[in-house]
Amino acid sequence: SQLGAHYTDPEKIMMIVRPVVIEPLWREWEVVKAQIAKPKTAEKKKRELLGGFLERLRNFRVLDPACGSGNFLYLALLALKDIEHRVNLEAEAMGLGRQFPTVGPEVVRGIELNPYAAELARVTIWIGEIQWMRRNGFDLSRQPILRPLDTIECRDALLNPDGGEAAWPEAEFIVGNPPFLGGSKLLRELGEDYAATLRRAYQGRVPGGADLVCYWFEKVRSCIEQGVTQRAGLVATNSIRGGANRKVLERIRGTGTITHAWSDEPWINEGAAVRVSLVAFGREAEEAILNGQPVAEIHADLTGRALRV
Repeated sequence: SQLGAHYTDPEKIMMIVRPVVIEPLWREWEVVKAQIAKPKTAEKKKRELLGGFLERLRNFRVLDPACGSGNFLYLALLALKDIEHRVNLEAEAMGLGRQFPTVGPEVVRGIELNPYAAELARVTIWIGEIQWMRRNGFDLSRQPILRPLDTIECRDALLNPDGGEAAWPEAEFIVGNPPFLGGSKLLRELGEDYAATLRRAYQGRVPGGADLVCYWFEKVRSCIEQGVTQRAGLVATNSIRGGANRKVLERIRGTGTITHAWSDEPWINEGAAVRVSLVAFGREAEEAILNGQPVAEIHADLTGRALRV
């Protein structure tokens, strides 16, 4: 409970995972499936199209750069395995045969500073893999061996030991719930030396008085701008909407777009109730959804411009 593991509402996590991970992949599969279903598509081409999409799922990577005990990654892994399973079933219905599931724990990546939480995340992900396989009727040893999961790294996600900006592993989608620590508490909680080094490393990108979570938002924005990442979704306290914090959302809007947002939602953090904003963003938007309703665009203060009737 001290890690927040018992208090993370799966449905709230899925509010991020659905628009960032699941829905884009379903849209891709619908395009591929339509090509397979065309009467003039040759059998060899159909198998190539199916194989290409399944290979894409195997090579897919989701990163949580503040993964804690692995709740986001656990649900992301199950979602990806569900997608692969349904694709296989639909492919079988189209006469292409059923294939054994191959999407596994290697598709999720994490960074976590706390060694206990990092190890818990590794075990959580393996348990999720084993439970999914058994629940869906795939045979496994009654005493499965948990292989090392070195895709969960135990280190600082923001700074290298030399004080430079930390690099993240490449991932197409990024999700997570970075630490809640207000700008006024940052100096006291992290120490003067760390706080000064952090601000120096991100100078000109994150305002000095911003909350700690803003550094994750800026790093994710940078990954998207560089083309390494396509979409992301993060949780922040609802103060992200104003003051110095809002500058990072303005930068996101400057190089991309906010696709989904919930501006003021209840959340449980370390056993305490807080109000949060959930923000999904990327380079391009097929839609803009604010608080569950379509809008023309989402502004940096997480208000929206209404659709024209």
